[in-house]
Amino acid sequence: MSSSLEPHRSWPRARRIVPLGMAGVAALGLSGGIAGSAGAAVRAATTQHAKHAKHAGVVIDGAKVTVDAKLAAKDPAAVKKQGLVDITYNDAPPDELVTGTKLVGWEVDLGAAVAATLGIAWKPVASGAFDSFIPGLQNGRYNTSFTSFIYTPARVKQINIVTYYNVGTGFAVKKGSGIVINQPTDLCGKSVAVIEGSAFILQLNGIDPSCKKKGLGNVNVLSFPSDSAAELAVSSGRDQIYSSSQDQLSWLIQQTEHQFVLQPLNYDPVPEGAGVSKSSGITKLVAAAMDELIRTGTYAKIMKRWSLVNGLVKSASIYS
Repeated sequence: MSSSLEPHRSWPRARRIVPLGMAGVAALGLSGGIAGSAGAAVRAATTQHAKHAKHAGVVIDGAKVTVDAKLAAKDPAAVKKQGLVDITYNDAPPDELVTGTKLVGWEVDLGAAVAATLGIAWKPVASGAFDSFIPGLQNGRYNTSFTSFIYTPARVKQINIVTYYNVGTGFAVKKGSGIVINQPTDLCGKSVAVIEGSAFILQLNGIDPSCKKKGLGNVNVLSFPSDSAAELAVSSGRDQIYSSSQDQLSWLIQQTEHQFVLQPLNYDPVPEGAGVSKSSGITKLVAAAMDELIRTGTYAKIMKRWSLVNGLVKSASIYS
């Protein structure tokens, strides 16, 4: 269920994208991978993280992360050898993005911190092909994906999910539009631009019955092939409202020099987390490592570093 454009940046959302027909997706080959200059940057970042995660005193966002010996002793032999081999999105700031020669973002930092807590290497691989992530976890090419999976019954038949954040759907309007969204029915009769295939579409369509009860028009949901196209539709005045995850809208507003105004409504916050391969045997370890990071305050420091102070969890949950 949980984006920038040229001239800003493009960030299709893994967190709220629900691929249509999960069985069909599972049958796909790994069409994704590391492409172009981003590939070189991520390979460099992979080497860097792999080295750092082997040390007992990794510093991430100003917080020192040490190995938890009790958890490390439970690492499966294969994972000790491989490390956390993570398939992650390549351009979804502030969650993850390639800048210069480094893969950065709050999800990247969480993944590196979990690996360090477990005393194993952190090996992220970046890709823009979200439809390859679940198949890659299923076939053993990757064992984790710190790319904000939201629970769906179809997903947890194929992978496990360890939650680390509660994300809500946010709304932004062009500065000066005068539109204010305080409650879901404030969307009635208005056009809302979203990325196609996202769970935003189902969410927004679910508001229509409430609109009908109030004698208002339905929400006019308009889907676009990328968040950049949806954003442009609103910034150009063709559509009225831009919808994405609220944490990313805050980033968007900064990057576009406040051309947009974030609205008060944080709609339907839900837990999201890392995808974990069912066959890896590390789901409980990843959750335990997250709980340790929460207990020590490292989790809060990482999230604050990326301007996330709302939606934090008190403990990790497992969906399987």
